[in-house]
Amino acid sequence: MDKMLFRNFGGLHQFMVGDEGDLARIDELDPARWAATSAPLTDLHCDEGFLRYIDPATTGRVRVSQIVEARDWLFARLSQRDVVRKRVEAIPLAAIDDKTEAGLGLRAAVERVNREQKAADAKTVSLADVRASKAGYQKLLANGDGVVPPEVVPEEDVKVFLKDVMDVVGGTADRGGTHGVDAERLKRFVEQGKLWVEWRGKAAAAKPWGDETDAAGALLREMDPKLEAYFLHCELLRQETPAPESLRLAPEDLRALRMKATDDIEHYVKGAPLAAPSADGSLSLTGPVNVLYQDRFVALRETVIRRVLGAGVSAITLADWQRVKAAFEGFTSWEKGRPADPFDKLGDDKMKAYLEGGLAAKVEAYIALDLAAAKEIGQIDDLEKVLLYVRWLVELANNFVNFSAIYLPKQTALVEAGSLVIDGRRLDFCLRVANRAAHKAVAVLSNIYLVYVEVLEKEGGEVLYQLVAPVTGGEAGRLRVGKRGILIDLDDKEYDAIVTEIVDNPISVKQAAFAPFRRAAAMISSKINEYVASRQASQESAMTARAEAGVTGAQTQVEAGAAQVGTSVSVARGAVPAPAATTAPAEPTRPASEPLNPNSLILGGGMALAGLGAVLAVIFGVISSLTGWLAILGVVLVVLGISALLGWLKLRRRNMAVLLEANGWAVNIEMKITRPMARLFAFIPDLPKGAVLDRTDMLPVSPEDEDHTVRNVVLVILLAALIAGAWFFRRRLLGLMH
Repeated sequence: MDKMLFRNFGGLHQFMVGDEGDLARIDELDPARWAATSAPLTDLHCDEGFLRYIDPATTGRVRVSQIVEARDWLFARLSQRDVVRKRVEAIPLAAIDDKTEAGLGLRAAVERVNREQKAADAKTVSLADVRASKAGYQKLLANGDGVVPPEVVPEEDVKVFLKDVMDVVGGTADRGGTHGVDAERLKRFVEQGKLWVEWRGKAAAAKPWGDETDAAGALLREMDPKLEAYFLHCELLRQETPAPESLRLAPEDLRALRMKATDDIEHYVKGAPLAAPSADGSLSLTGPVNVLYQDRFVALRETVIRRVLGAGVSAITLADWQRVKAAFEGFTSWEKGRPADPFDKLGDDKMKAYLEGGLAAKVEAYIALDLAAAKEIGQIDDLEKVLLYVRWLVELANNFVNFSAIYLPKQTALVEAGSLVIDGRRLDFCLRVANRAAHKAVAVLSNIYLVYVEVLEKEGGEVLYQLVAPVTGGEAGRLRVGKRGILIDLDDKEYDAIVTEIVDNPISVKQAAFAPFRRAAAMISSKINEYVASRQASQESAMTARAEAGVTGAQTQVEAGAAQVGTSVSVARGAVPAPAATTAPAEPTRPASEPLNPNSLILGGGMALAGLGAVLAVIFGVISSLTGWLAILGVVLVVLGISALLGWLKLRRRNMAVLLEANGWAVNIEMKITRPMARLFAFIPDLPKGAVLDRTDMLPVSPEDEDHTVRNVVLVILLAALIAGAWFFRRRLLGLMH
């Protein structure tokens, strides 16, 4: 026997299931050595029929034992097991073992399918032909499920009977997608129908007033709770002997009730007594009653109470009401014996005809005929099961025993949902996510840069599903919430994809190394924007003040003109002119020194964001002896080096298995992302083979664009500012160290 071969995938040695021999030995491998031991069915993108067969108990998951049981079931029916390595949807008839009863049944099913579908090769059976045959017989009467739909019955009277049965007791789903009657429904209809006919036969004796009894009894049932409640209130009033006013609402409660909505007031009035309780326990038949029950109370009084107690009665007590109800005891008991099913829809005559005729017997015969085909139809189902197992079982095993399909670029794992094209790159590992928040709560532990997207079929349409895709190489680029791309699913169909959330983690060592400087630059840019905004606001405030001063000055021009003559005379006599009484407000002075301090920003931002702490203090102590540009270069290199080191350490801890665990998988292994593996999941596709690059800039150039003087001046100024900032940073750094 060949030895079990464990291949290296991403630094892990996993058992590769390549053929029928490997599949036969998967149970020799302890489940703890499997890559995964359990997974939700919704994550597996393969034939839905295969998933139904692999999970007969409808647990919603696939486990180790189910895969082993499926293999044993398949191998027990194959004489040529090598068909499983080919993963095809058509097998030769010779591959089915005809030495067992199950195999003989499968061969008979193959012959029937090929005969019905007029297959070109009678020695081969395909999944397409089997399913075409199933689609045909599912619409026939004899499809093995014991359900008879009205559509498949030739007799018109039987069709009507079946529809009436379903209208009364409901129908059962048929394999053809419709509904019909099975043996259980038919039995219920017949048995309950006999009880209903018997119950209807007692109607005359149970109705003292003939046909008028139904309406009177319904009115009595409706009003009985209100009258019983009224007499209880009367008894409460008699025992406690309070004033009748005490049972009414207090003025403040009444005012509060008036402030409520109409529905609230109606709800309160419905729960109020039928009439004002009396201590003697009587109810006046002519006095005021609750307005919501007045019409029905009048009808009860005229058609029931006075008919039982006499036309001249004007008030009743609890004993009188009990006498009225006693007159309907027989009718009430008869009503309680009504069968639950709505046979009234059919009526007495039709029900008697159905029960006395032979329609039920005809349906029983059709049910028996249908069930007789169950064995042969079951064999066709088993044939479909064999073909699906041949096609998918090895692939399913490789998605549990190992994760080879995830590592191999030419294969697609069953868990993958397609390829996300976004920001000039492909993200080739896309996983469906049912609950983004729940998935993210676990997925953040993967240390991977993750992009969550919503997938839509059309603009403004509903979200079909959500995906998560790891970004394992390159840069973050322009990935952001709201960024659009497209998803190319496993059937090469395109959908719109919109980024809804990002989990930010290092993507590469380069990105991690320059991350502190990018954050510092962003912070400096933010501070500059804040400074410019504040200066602009200050200038706007000054302009407003000057405008107000202009208005005030215009009002004092006349007085100033009159005083001008006196001032001139005083000057001629040698006098000193007095200051004006009213002067325009002075323009707000700009602070003497309010420059942006880039030294503090760079020092605080770089050191804080890099998180170097005490380690940086020691390192800077060493380089403090350096002077000039060497000191500045040393600081930059130290920040770069430590950031790169920390990023590299975090990149080494990236674990793809956490993404599966966040989706409900039971994973045994760690899927560390190596450099070759990172390029599999996120990459910029190569240009087509033979493509030629013309590096000439094809944009039109105007004469103004040829003059680069302004651009060069701007670059010189920026360079000078950078040098000055670095010099100030060095001075401040050395000052802090000393």
